[in-house]
Amino acid sequence: METVLTRPLYRKFAWAYDLIIVGPISRRCDFIEEMLFQHGILPGSKILDAGCGTGSYSIELARRGYAVTGIDVSKELVSVARRKPQDSPLLLTFEVGDILKPSSMPRFDAVLCRGVLNDVIDDESRRKAFFSFAGSLHRGGILLLDVREWNSTRLGKMEEPLFEKSLETHRGKLNFRSVTRFNDKTRQLIISECFTIEEGDAKSSFEYDFVMRCRTKEELHSNLTEAGFRFIKYFGDYAHDISVGSTDRIVAAASMK
Repeated sequence: METVLTRPLYRKFAWAYDLIIVGPISRRCDFIEEMLFQHGILPGSKILDAGCGTGSYSIELARRGYAVTGIDVSKELVSVARRKPQDSPLLLTFEVGDILKPSSMPRFDAVLCRGVLNDVIDDESRRKAFFSFAGSLHRGGILLLDVREWNSTRLGKMEEPLFEKSLETHRGKLNFRSVTRFNDKTRQLIISECFTIEEGDAKSSFEYDFVMRCRTKEELHSNLTEAGFRFIKYFGDYAHDISVGSTDRIVAAASMK
């Protein structure tokens, strides 16, 4: 997962991650909690947030009563997660860890993996990740994940390849710029990012190119079934009424039963 080890947003600019990447966390966790309930996974159950980033989803699920362990290969993102204030004591821990390398941790009732699989590029690792998830679950446990769907992502980025954001931060004005290109043969997004910090008369810029690899529903289904997952449901977002192909993501819920 070289992208995770080198991408500035996961390292040098981890402190700005939540300012640049925003989403409806509470609404998505409503859906996640509903799927957990449907599989008999109630508050108090153990959840692994695989690739937890800055811990926003881990914290929200812990607030709802789950015992959550968040892992991420980026020690900088984990550090941000650990520093976040909590309203009350929670059943929540954050650790530096690799989703491709199963640890000696006990098994979980559910695994959540949001977006991280887009950073896994080579075929062997893309398959290996699902066996790692399977090995982390109790029998009857559930895997909830999302990945970028290739066709809709490509169409959307063809129409709007540029994303820009300017923010006032405690470290000065941050200007973020991202431009996306494609490799159709490998279903890869080739992304160029630029971070510029302005503080008084001082100005510094950091540029970085990296690759993400999307999936089709067919590839995702093959990965899941090969690793032993069954009873798989697919959605176009964290909502029951959104179908695959209508957005740039695939959300999947799969059990080990």
